[in-house]
Amino acid sequence: MTTVRHTIRRPLAVLLLGASLALPWQAAAGPVESRLAEELLVSLGPSVPADAQVAVTLGRPFDGPMDAVRDVSLDPRTGIFQARILSDGRMVELSGRAEVEVAMPVPVRRIRPGEIIEAADLTTVRLSLDRAGSGFISSADALIGLSPRRQISAGRLIQVGSVGAPIVVQRNRPVTLVYEDGALVLAARGRALQEGGVGDVVRVMNIASSTIVTGIVTGAETVSVNGPRIPQHP
Repeated sequence: MTTVRHTIRRPLAVLLLGASLALPWQAAAGPVESRLAEELLVSLGPSVPADAQVAVTLGRPFDGPMDAVRDVSLDPRTGIFQARILSDGRMVELSGRAEVEVAMPVPVRRIRPGEIIEAADLTTVRLSLDRAGSGFISSADALIGLSPRRQISAGRLIQVGSVGAPIVVQRNRPVTLVYEDGALVLAARGRALQEGGVGDVVRVMNIASSTIVTGIVTGAETVSVNGPRIPQHP
């Protein structure tokens, strides 16, 4: 079986097409594989990063003109695609294999909890879409300024939920509990029962009353509490 392989980076023009697969293309020069690769990327939708690449291998060679792509579908489990194209007024069915690759950020060094991730800490690797998976962070920009919740190793994909805002409340350390009701602001001493970054929900023990409350970390060693007012020490 003769196969032809073509790799293409998704251009901006393809992004503007949205998810419509039935729109006819005007006849244009270029390999059939290139046109099919573009359509396959469109079919995958916005869940695939803009810098994704697709490699198309036709099951049998086709060197005729491609006037329009009528339909194209991809089985993400097997990588097998099916396409119907219009060529010289006749409908032709093509099939083959498509491999989609995306660029994923990975650390260049071991990063420990409490450290802040910077751009210099990251590089990118290209992986097949099925290996990348939806459970990993796909954007380096989304990582910069965050801190690992647990140690992350060099060269490993970073799982969603394994990083967050830098820890500013430490477990078993003193914090200030703040309750605000309009112009009224009450404060009390507390002890954090969980660590957290700004925006995280943590449990805190009110030292004066030994009551355990839940609040949102709003700053360094500060937790804002909603609901019943914080009991005050007489």
